[in-house]
Amino acid sequence: MKRKKAKKRGFGWIIALIITVLIAGFAGWMAVNASIIHLRRATVYIPDLPGAFEEKTILYASDIDLGGINTPKRAADVFDRLQALQPDILLLGGDYTAPTLMELINQSDATRYASNTGNWRGDFFHYIYDFSAPLGRYMIASPEDRLTGDIRALAEEAGFRLLDSDRAEIVSGGDRLWLVGLGEDISGISKLAGQFRSGDTVVAVTSSPNQFPALMTTEASDSGHWVDLALAGHTHGGQIRVFGRSMLSMDTIEQQFTCGWNRETGVPMLVTSGMGCEGINMRLNTQAEVWLITLTSQPTA
Repeated sequence: MKRKKAKKRGFGWIIALIITVLIAGFAGWMAVNASIIHLRRATVYIPDLPGAFEEKTILYASDIDLGGINTPKRAADVFDRLQALQPDILLLGGDYTAPTLMELINQSDATRYASNTGNWRGDFFHYIYDFSAPLGRYMIASPEDRLTGDIRALAEEAGFRLLDSDRAEIVSGGDRLWLVGLGEDISGISKLAGQFRSGDTVVAVTSSPNQFPALMTTEASDSGHWVDLALAGHTHGGQIRVFGRSMLSMDTIEQQFTCGWNRETGVPMLVTSGMGCEGINMRLNTQAEVWLITLTSQPTA
């Protein structure tokens, strides 16, 4: 009897070891999956696009979420490689840092977190200071970005234009395109919309798709549509998805616009799954990404 019990105990240890190895291997695979940044390309048809902006490109990156193994240098190395694309416009969509899982658990250390992430964010922008984009470098800020230092001062120091519920005029060859950064307060969207006519070319970017409904229901000063392209992030595509459900808490609108392109309104709207992760640098059934968007006035297939 004793021998049989010993054999059972030994067999149990083997099973436990196999399960542990499988779990560790699966976690490692999710970490590797999160570290691979996919370059997505899209050509966006804008009927009233001015001629000088034909084939101009926007490099759009959001939710960099520095934290844990996603260090400033590691994130900056990605942009070093992206420079080879020679984009005309660089656009960053907010959420530049994120707390690690342990920092989320130990929320009592908020002051230390704010200091650490503020430093990491400053290092990242220092590393990409020389990134070249002939028509300008622009960024928006999420509510979380405002908790870790003066984001506007950082933008100016790094040579970026911070769009905070305002607009930037981009001029090329005598033509112009407008870039609009939307804040979290949707009451300001109507005021922004009234500054445009329907014939203007406007690219709107927001940190979250929660602004999409207000974006689509406001009108230009001449009562026409005012946005030609809308961009957002924040959702991470769900980050870790199991049986169609995400580990991240998302509201109704974020579930509707979780990731990818939506053209139901007639205006192309993109929600990117972002470069980084929230809490833990792992992904399952989602991919990290940046977008190279080419503008055209020619209908696409």
